Amino acid sequence: MSGPDRVGKDRAEKDRGGKRSPGEHIVSFEPKDVASQRVVAFGVATTAYGLFRLTSKMRIENAQALPEGTGTIVAAYHANHLDPILVGLAVWRSGRLPHFLAKSTLFSGALGIVLKGLGQIPVLRASAQAGDSLEYAKEALRKGETVVIYPEGTLTKDEHFWPQHFKSGTARLALETGAPIVPVAHWGLENVKPRGTLIPRPRPLTHISVVRFGEPLGYADLWEHRGEKSSMTTLTKRLTNTIAGMVADLSGRELPERFRTEEAGS
Repeated sequence: MSGPDRVGKDRAEKDRGGKRSPGEHIVSFEPKDVASQRVVAFGVATTAYGLFRLTSKMRIENAQALPEGTGTIVAAYHANHLDPILVGLAVWRSGRLPHFLAKSTLFSGALGIVLKGLGQIPVLRASAQAGDSLEYAKEALRKGETVVIYPEGTLTKDEHFWPQHFKSGTARLALETGAPIVPVAHWGLENVKPRGTLIPRPRPLTHISVVRFGEPLGYADLWEHRGEKSSMTTLTKRLTNTIAGMVADLSGRELPERFRTEEAGS
């Protein structure tokens, strides 16, 4: 699917003109910068994979669903503090450099240096630049990069680990760019790091954590009315139901009825 490119160039130019505070992170997706990010990513991914393998085996399914040669939105299920590592490694090992939208408070200290080096996108919540993260995401997509979003914006709090309320940002980004949305779900991390625990349980030989890529989510039927709130709401619900269905399949459970209708609020 394709659509008009609506990257916020004016806002980016304003940012580069000195409107931001000194030292504030501005991510770039120019080829030379992405090449540098890939060098950093190689070292980080190698280390992260070695550490992850101390806790669990990793299995990646249907990575071929990631479109080639085009900017892609990866919309991921978020249920465990370890899943950014699992999802990030799955995207990287599938040949793409993942650019996560991450809360801006993480971009400080040693972790911040690593995130900046990897070309991650800060989400500046509750600030005058709160919308900038989507503008940078649009720029990444225009440059053919892979943007990873957690549609809920936080870990699911559902006691049975079903997805909860998805925010509209993912749908908005897709409907403003025409970029394909690839849903991602995973299962098995709760046995490695149960909810409420701080230290993962090492099970490197006996446990498998699975991450599965779904087929790109169709929304051609919404494109004609992409500027309408109803289209954004429908696409958000469609994404929620798709990821919930993937979680049901991976966990071997029956899909709850609330994920079987596309009507919002049903």
